Amino acid sequence: MDAIIVRRDPHALSTTEPSLFEEIDRWARDVWDTWTPTLHSYRRIGIPMDVYETKDGMVLKAELPGFHKEEIDIILENDMLTLKAVSKKEELPEGSSSYLCERYYGEYSRSMTLPFPVQTEKVSATFENGLLELSLPRCEEAKPKHIEIKVK
Repeated sequence: MDAIIVRRDPHALSTTEPSLFEEIDRWARDVWDTWTPTLHSYRRIGIPMDVYETKDGMVLKAELPGFHKEEIDIILENDMLTLKAVSKKEELPEGSSSYLCERYYGEYSRSMTLPFPVQTEKVSATFENGLLELSLPRCEEAKPKHIEIKVK
C-alpha cells in the first residue's frame, strides 16, 4: 500500500478568530519588519534654538554643529528673522565607495516673527563651538514704559 502525504495549513483548521491583541501585534510586526530608514527620517525640520526675552531685547541661541560661520546666513527683514545654513556633501576619496550615509546635506532654515521692533544696527552675533548666539536689542519705542498716574 502506498502512503499519501497531505500537507495541511494548521490555521485553516482553526475555528477561532484571532484576538484584537493578536491582530494589533501582527500589524505592528509587519510595520517594523518592513520599515527602512530614509533620508527624510533623519532630516531635521529646522535649526534647534532657544529664545528668551530680556528687559533690553531678545537673545537667540541656535545649534549649528559642523558649520563654519561662512556657511551661515542671518536675515532680518522687518519683524521676520531667518537663519539659513548650507552644508555640502563631502567628496569620497578616489577609489572608495559609500558604506553608510545618514548625514543630511543641503539647506537648513528657520524663520520666526519677532514680537517687537529691533534696533537692526545694534544686533550682534557670535559663533563658537557650533553655537550661534544673537543679541536682538529692542527699539526704544518698543520698550515698556511706566506711566505715572496723576491725582487731580
